[in-house]
Amino acid sequence: MQALSVFIFSFLLSGVSSLQPNIVVIMADDLGWNDVGFHGTDQIPTPNIDALAYSGVILNRHYTLPTCTPSRSAFMTGKYPIRTGMQGNPIKCGEPRGLPLEEILLPQRLQKAGYITRLVGKWHLGYHHSEYTPTKRGFHSHFGYFNGYIGYFDHKIDQGDFIGYDLHRDLNVSWIEHGKYATEIFTQEAVDLILSHDISKPLFLQVAHLAVHSGRDSQLLEVPNVDEAHNKFKYIKDPQRRLYAEMTSRLDESVGEIVTALKDKGILNNSIIIFLSDNGAQTIGMHQNWGSNWPLRGLKFTPYEGAVRGVTALWSPLLKNPHRVSSHLMHIVDWYPTIYAMTGGDISDLGEIDGINQWSHLIDDSNSTTPRKDMLINIEEENTIEGIIDGKWKLVLSTYNNGSYDNYFGEDGRGLPNPAYSIHMVLVSNVFKSLQSVQSNNINNINQMVNKIKQLRKEATINCQETERKYSEGPYCSTYCLFDIENDPCEEKNIVLNYPIITEHLKNKLKTFRSLMVPELNKPVSSAANPKFYNNSWVSWLDEKYINQSKFYAVKFSVSEAITLKVCISYFLFLLIFIYL
Repeated sequence: MQALSVFIFSFLLSGVSSLQPNIVVIMADDLGWNDVGFHGTDQIPTPNIDALAYSGVILNRHYTLPTCTPSRSAFMTGKYPIRTGMQGNPIKCGEPRGLPLEEILLPQRLQKAGYITRLVGKWHLGYHHSEYTPTKRGFHSHFGYFNGYIGYFDHKIDQGDFIGYDLHRDLNVSWIEHGKYATEIFTQEAVDLILSHDISKPLFLQVAHLAVHSGRDSQLLEVPNVDEAHNKFKYIKDPQRRLYAEMTSRLDESVGEIVTALKDKGILNNSIIIFLSDNGAQTIGMHQNWGSNWPLRGLKFTPYEGAVRGVTALWSPLLKNPHRVSSHLMHIVDWYPTIYAMTGGDISDLGEIDGINQWSHLIDDSNSTTPRKDMLINIEEENTIEGIIDGKWKLVLSTYNNGSYDNYFGEDGRGLPNPAYSIHMVLVSNVFKSLQSVQSNNINNINQMVNKIKQLRKEATINCQETERKYSEGPYCSTYCLFDIENDPCEEKNIVLNYPIITEHLKNKLKTFRSLMVPELNKPVSSAANPKFYNNSWVSWLDEKYINQSKFYAVKFSVSEAITLKVCISYFLFLLIFIYL
């Protein structure tokens, strides 16, 4: 009967708008490939995320951009960032730029299709004018932050000498949550939005977590109870890694609460859930979070697999053959047309984009062909971070930070002293129990389910022969490197000299993309954005209501600083006279 109801729902979906599916996107920040259990690690239990992955489709070759602003712009537009000027460095606090207003964003499309659209958490696509903020770009509501990250408790972010509070409800600074843990308040907001949703309209909810990005530079990793985290993960040698593990655990619990809320609201059986990370982890260096991309090569900011091959899974009762691992290429730009297709929209409405509609393939991959054969990984103007994939071939060029992020980092998380992987935790997780209440499948008993989980985990785990446990060195790609990414996913063997024709072909494809690239929109940080002018908070400082305020305070601070300087000089002269006498 359950299978029949799913069939009927699938049949009716294309013709009845009231049955458009609810779509929930949970986007983690800087989550490492090796920091979820379904990729083979035993170190950090993620039973809810794993349950979602095992119950749906694990997208094992899903690619993003190397950093957050480019990835999020690609997700929102279906276009490579080089076409919108959003390539290169992420938006800085107080930088007067944003995703161009002429771009029609995904939530704007969904609003027109009848959706209630909600954003919880990170934006990072511009806020210098309020026209660039979420509620002016297609979201009915936004609770979260405008910049790239914030402190988990104080919700502040620094930019040079500037420091300010960045937590907003729509366009208003929201002070009431100060001191509350970011992962928890974003989860609660998402749950409240789901439970209060008017089910006469479909819901598009994007939960863009701060977790597991590092917090402010002065307090990178934060958890509600430090002692509890150290005790819980005492088998992990590095104390900072223990805190990261607890942050990841809180993220996993959040996924469980969100899926449970969908079930409790009675809309899970008409929902599509997408879990992904915007890019890989940053084990060391700038914005270090101690995450692990092992055994993949490279960290965030690079074109290597560790940066751009992201943790991704999808679940829906619409899936005709769930419980599988997909090794077909997919890029983050593909979600724009794919999600639009989920709603029953006509892809021809979207104009010229780089994204490819993958919805029919995600529903049923019995046809072995895949719509995507190649993809641009990255091109920038200021930094040499280039990459392109064509079939099994990948060409990269990377000199970012003198290649210090280009090798193999992070924990392998396998074997002792880590505890054995617990399938039982997956089977008793909130996600698994919720999904089982609505999912139709051909797995009839617990033993079959256990065996299926073992099989899927093995398929989703990448093992490379030559990669050592930690800090191995690969070929430095200051000149072009070529990899057979299907047989060498860890990018250990540069075969550029073996295949000159293929190398030249990929160089020419990069050259073509470069000819299409619009200039990067990066701009200097504006002194007028200084939060001290706006009650120590980050705001849309170029809005008319703030311009005079910043000018007034700029004069006030200048006068104050001048008086202070005059007093100091007078005191100094007095001291000199006193010494002389």
